[in-house]
Amino acid sequence: MRLIPYTLILMSLACLVLVGDKVGAQEHKAVVSLAEAKIVIFVSPIAEEIRRKGMDIGVELQSSSQLNQNNFYYFWVYNNKRTDLGGSVTIGYYAVSKYTADVWNVDSSQLVSGGLLGDIQAILRAEHGIDESVVKRYQSSPP
Repeated sequence: MRLIPYTLILMSLACLVLVGDKVGAQEHKAVVSLAEAKIVIFVSPIAEEIRRKGMDIGVELQSSSQLNQNNFYYFWVYNNKRTDLGGSVTIGYYAVSKYTADVWNVDSSQLVSGGLLGDIQAILRAEHGIDESVVKRYQSSPP
């Protein structure tokens, strides 16, 4: 008979954990829109560098069952003003976090930073109520 109180306690704790997980998931909804993701790509340092050379970038949303599309938008970034037709127009593949607006270089798994990008990310994070704890949580899981 002593097992019944322990069983009730364990069941109660399990329910609290499950409810806590659902509440936590609700607090961290993916809030960065596709349009906002494209903006952070367009203001990234690589895009600024391409524009300094008199060219510009284009982006194409990528989809694949092998990509973590629950957490990221994936883009093929290319030079859309290139006059020389020899070689590839590909600049790279980038992922934007739907939770933080972080930009990742998919090929190197490196976080992209610098220039105007940080300012735009700060505006988006403030607008969407994304605090530093959310940023740290999602930066620990690159695409």
